[in-house]
Amino acid sequence: MKYNQTGNAFHPTVVIPIFVIFFMSASIGSLVFFMINKALKYNPSQINKRIVPALFLFYAAAFFMANLSVALGDLGWFIFKGMDLSGFWPSLKLDLSFANGRFYVWLMIFTIVFFYILWQKSVRKEQKLIEENLKHRYNTLKSQVNPHFLFNSLNILSELVYVDAKKSDNYIQTLAGIYRYILENEETELIELEKELEFVKQYFSFQQVRDEGKISLEIDITEPKGIKIIPVSLQLLIENALKHNSMSLEKPLKISIFLKNDYIVVSNPIQKKSILEQSTQKGLSNLKDRTKIIMGSELEIINENNSFTVKLPIQKQK
Repeated sequence: MKYNQTGNAFHPTVVIPIFVIFFMSASIGSLVFFMINKALKYNPSQINKRIVPALFLFYAAAFFMANLSVALGDLGWFIFKGMDLSGFWPSLKLDLSFANGRFYVWLMIFTIVFFYILWQKSVRKEQKLIEENLKHRYNTLKSQVNPHFLFNSLNILSELVYVDAKKSDNYIQTLAGIYRYILENEETELIELEKELEFVKQYFSFQQVRDEGKISLEIDITEPKGIKIIPVSLQLLIENALKHNSMSLEKPLKISIFLKNDYIVVSNPIQKKSILEQSTQKGLSNLKDRTKIIMGSELEIINENNSFTVKLPIQKQK
């Protein structure tokens, strides 16, 4: 506008506004970079606490820098013209009033947008950290399933190998099939209930090689289609029941599996062993953590009326 009025790009009335705009942009731009670098040093929760005070401080600092730019421009004009500086303040108040009328609005819009972007980046960063943490925890938990199962299976095999060679061979073949299922689904978060029940039946027959007549499994699920659960979860609960309860031909251990509302329930009577095995409770604790991470809900454990019941959340397909 000034250039169109004067026709001279180096006229003072052109140069001074350019200086004012450049100084204002450079100072506020530097403030923006300062705020961004500062934000990188804080974690998302710290940013959320500081973002509102920082917004007001940023706005105040930017407003001050803009007014300082106008003041320096006015001062430069007075010096260039050789005018009496006693008129500087009245002239500055007039120019600031004119400049701030427009600047106030666009600076407010810019500040809100800028801090909204910062906040969104903070939220996305926090979500990414949570997702990475959950992924790491889940992978760690999954890695504990295979060694735990294999260790217990080899213990059983070591007992059978000296008793019945044929049973030992069948046991190894069944173990290979079971372990294949575990390996094939180790990257799967949820699996069809039908497949898991078939696996559980195979696993239970695997256990009956050693404890035939001492254990029984009742599955009361007529329509498993359209339901998903955490893979190897039912096997772990059955294994937990077998490990912590006594069983005999006179008093077999009966394990029941059935659906109730949005849960699959595994229940067994409490038949305490005369000699308790030392237990780390890692298997059940592992499953609780996996359930919380994958399903977003808690595994329910009920120990009452001489019965031990675990309610595992399910996912119903729409």
